[in-house]
Amino acid sequence: MYSLSMKPKFARQQFLWEFMCQLNEEISLTNIQKLVFLNMQKAESPFYEFIPYMYGCYSFQLKEDLETLVREGFLSEFNSRYKSVHPCSKKTSFDIASERGNALICKVYKANPYYVINSEIAEEHLSQNELDDIQKLNQSFIKQDKVLFTIGYEGKSVEKFVNMLIVHGIQVLCDVRKNAFSYKFGFSKSKLCHIVESIGIQYLHIPELGIESDKRKSLNTLSDYQELFKNYSNTLSMKTYQVEQLYSLLCSKNRIALMCFELESKMCHRHVIRDYLQEKFETTCVDL
Repeated sequence: MYSLSMKPKFARQQFLWEFMCQLNEEISLTNIQKLVFLNMQKAESPFYEFIPYMYGCYSFQLKEDLETLVREGFLSEFNSRYKSVHPCSKKTSFDIASERGNALICKVYKANPYYVINSEIAEEHLSQNELDDIQKLNQSFIKQDKVLFTIGYEGKSVEKFVNMLIVHGIQVLCDVRKNAFSYKFGFSKSKLCHIVESIGIQYLHIPELGIESDKRKSLNTLSDYQELFKNYSNTLSMKTYQVEQLYSLLCSKNRIALMCFELESKMCHRHVIRDYLQEKFETTCVDL
């Protein structure tokens, strides 16, 4: 039986439920994404981040939380339209835009051109001059110089992670984890592949360049890490196919990124791959 004391587990899900309670209407996913986006722009510590997607600003975490709230009985869903099922015990007042549908899309698009660069419906909502500006912005993210990037997803939402790939013009995301699984939303292989390829970035998992998890179990000191990376470095000469695969991708795509978990590349084996490629092929390298 429902109780007014019941609430979602996470703060961001509680925010979303309260937001939906204030809306108190059956509303489409596209409208929810736009309304929460506008609200997050005003927040000092936003719960959700967004990427430029096929209909503009989009948060995969927001969509996941909506589905969680439906499963847990806080929201109902039919044909991708959502509505609060029960009233909230906490009466939070949100500044929610009054527009819906095309008017809301147009409002968001005109004020936030970055989030329009991958839109499939921009021509329906923007003038030719505005579309030209979007095209110029999109072109600014296409880089011709060859750079090997490294990036870790520790402490990042998948949306922040993807935005970093976009603004640096990365064409291929090379996952060098042995096992491409994560408890952090968006970073397991199938989900991450879907997200990055949906915005035109190629995803490639190269497990042969990963480190077995059991070799990381006893890492307590800096010297432990240094010993691990030294031993790993000695194996790269035997991984000719994978190393040349990376260099071939760099030559054909100009900008690729080696990804793993750790925030600091020096604490991750990806820096060993980076250094090996830099020495062997004189590549330009940048850690994000």
